[in-house]
Amino acid sequence: MQIVVNHVTRMSAPRICVAGIDQERLEHVRPTTPPSDAITRALLREQGGPFGMAAVVELGHTRPAATAPEVEDHQFETAQAHHIEDMHGDEFLDLLDVVSAPDLAAAFGPDLKRVGWKYALDAGRGRCSLAVLRAEQRLHIEVDERYGRLQVRFDDVEPPTYLPVTDIRFYEPDQKTIRTSVVENVRARLRRDVDAFLMLGVARAYRARDDDRERHWLQLNGICLADRPTGKTP
Repeated sequence: MQIVVNHVTRMSAPRICVAGIDQERLEHVRPTTPPSDAITRALLREQGGPFGMAAVVELGHTRPAATAPEVEDHQFETAQAHHIEDMHGDEFLDLLDVVSAPDLAAAFGPDLKRVGWKYALDAGRGRCSLAVLRAEQRLHIEVDERYGRLQVRFDDVEPPTYLPVTDIRFYEPDQKTIRTSVVENVRARLRRDVDAFLMLGVARAYRARDDDRERHWLQLNGICLADRPTGKTP
C-alpha cells in the first residue's frame, strides 16, 4: 500500500504518529505497529527515514485494524516502509483539495460535539478520526502562556474553539520545546491570508480532569500553507 503523508504528529519523544492518503481510494490510512516496533523520529525524512509531509511512502503489506473512530488504522512493519518520492507542492495541494471536507460536521459526522472550548467524540464513537479541512476563516496560532502549549484559535463559532497543535514541525527534537521562530513565521503568513489546509485528527480516548467520560479530543495534526505546502517547516 502506498500513501501520501499529510499527518506527522508528535507523541512522547521519540515516538511519533503518521498518516496519509491512499491515492487510489482517496481515503486516510494511519499506519500502526505494536510497541515492539514503535514509529519513532528515526523514521522521519530528515533522519533518513521515509516519513515527512508530502512524502509518497510504500508501506508494504498492511492489515486493516479498524476500531471506531480509528477506522483508518492499518498494521504494518516499519522495516517494510520505504520512501518513493516527495510529491510536488502543487500536486499535493490538489490532493488535499480533493479529499477536503467543507466543515467539521461533514468531516467527522454528527458524533463530533462541542465540549467547552473544544470538540470531541465520545469514546468509541464516530465514523472517522482523520480529516482535511480548508480553512475558510482566519486562523490565529498562539502559545497559551499559562500552560506553555501551542494552540490554534478556530473561529468557527462563538465563543471560538481552541485546538492543540501537534504538528511535529512546530517542535524541537525533544517534541516539547516550541519552535517560536516557526510559530511567528506561520502567524505572519496567516495574517496575510495565505490559504491553508488543516490536517485534523482526534486523539486516543482519555478522561480529562473534571470530565465525566473518556473522549477523543480534536487536535490540529498538521497545517499546510499554499505558499509553501511541503518541507520540513510548515
